[in-house]
Amino acid sequence: MHMYQNHYFNVVQRDFILCSDITTPSMLPAPKKICLYLGTTGVNHSLVVSSLCALKIITGQRPYVSAEKSKVKKYKKGKIDAVGCKVTLRGLQLYKFLFKLMFNVLPRIRQFEGLKLPPHHSVYCFVLKDIFAFEELIPLFSYFETLNGFKCQVFFGTNTKEDMLFLGNSLQLCFVP
Repeated sequence: MHMYQNHYFNVVQRDFILCSDITTPSMLPAPKKICLYLGTTGVNHSLVVSSLCALKIITGQRPYVSAEKSKVKKYKKGKIDAVGCKVTLRGLQLYKFLFKLMFNVLPRIRQFEGLKLPPHHSVYCFVLKDIFAFEELIPLFSYFETLNGFKCQVFFGTNTKEDMLFLGNSLQLCFVP
């Protein structure tokens, strides 16, 4: 068990039980999954390969290619173009990535002012413009210098914005209202 996962189970869950009206443990809010995207503008196969490699290095998990269908003509089959890649983290990998994001990546960003409180009560999305905040990509700069944006979606099992704010603050996420 990762120390961040241990923190969630031993501290955050107990705080939630003491501070709210929870009747069953299955009602406790928790981070469910994280989806990470590295996309390209247009169809560029070398950028897709770079995106695949960057996500593999960052997460340690095998990403898959996301594709877009484009209809050529009405009677011909559509052509499938690779436009980026995606990886979904759950369980232990989720907590490892959250820990890396909170304590290694976000502190390396210049002029970081915190993460805005999300408008939705169970999904938080943000874009990390500088992918070289992940220090494992720095020695491979020449391979990844053309990649532009890193999109991250964190799915929480919360029902209200107050639960989302409480869970975010308990997990040391930098939410600013």
